[in-house]
Amino acid sequence: MSKVSPLTIELIERRPQTAVKVLADMEATDVADFFEALPTRYAVALISKISAWSAATLISEMTPVSGAAVLSELDYQATASIMRVLPGANQKELLTALPKKLSGDLKSTLTYPADTVGAKMSTSIVIMTVDQTVGEAFAELRQIKRTKTGVAYVVDETRKLLGIVTADELFRLSNERPLGDVMEKSVAPISARARLSTVKSLPAWDDYAHLPVVNRQKILIGALARRTFRQQIVENPIESAQAPSQSILSSVAGAFFGSSVGLAQVLVDFEASSETTTGGRS
Repeated sequence: MSKVSPLTIELIERRPQTAVKVLADMEATDVADFFEALPTRYAVALISKISAWSAATLISEMTPVSGAAVLSELDYQATASIMRVLPGANQKELLTALPKKLSGDLKSTLTYPADTVGAKMSTSIVIMTVDQTVGEAFAELRQIKRTKTGVAYVVDETRKLLGIVTADELFRLSNERPLGDVMEKSVAPISARARLSTVKSLPAWDDYAHLPVVNRQKILIGALARRTFRQQIVENPIESAQAPSQSILSSVAGAFFGSSVGLAQVLVDFEASSETTTGGRS
């Protein structure tokens, strides 16, 4: 595909939902080609607004390198949801192309059924020891990528949870204080294999936006966000078990995107509206 025009880029920036509607009537292969030509950040902006199934269809049509570039920039749970419904061959290619850390995290997440804590937890967490300081924990929280937990988890030498410290608390403490002296010890971890429906009403959600997650050996492996339930991202088990097909975009376009018009007409309308707003282009 030829280079994407500046006007198309402007449409994506200013009206991403309109751009998504335009793409709904196109074949999956054509949309994938379009995404290949886009700078990654614009492809991410569009893919983040469609369903996991539709996104998986597009990602499967892209080269593994391009698809991995997009998945690497999406929210972790969005990436995991897309990976879960990809055909096995595409999934394997993408896991190879993705950064090593992200690939490893996804492999772990995908071992859990879609309606369990393990499937929705974030594995990008800050893990510290009791001897490390408030200053060190705060530095780690600022540097870690792909997480917004704002929590440092304190563990022993076997990675068993001892306590937590939130970013808000760190702000109020001296940088030299050891975490073992300031950590909150009363937060109970939840099992990665627990059903989401069984942990949704835990009293701890009243006080914490994230709760630690452990495996069968009680080893800390991630954290579950309270927003998981607000966003209602529990997947349909039937959807999770089925691989996306070439016809998904056309079959679900009405449900996910609404009606569409031709790309050329949308761009003409967009340009006309821009000229009206700005008083014309030079």
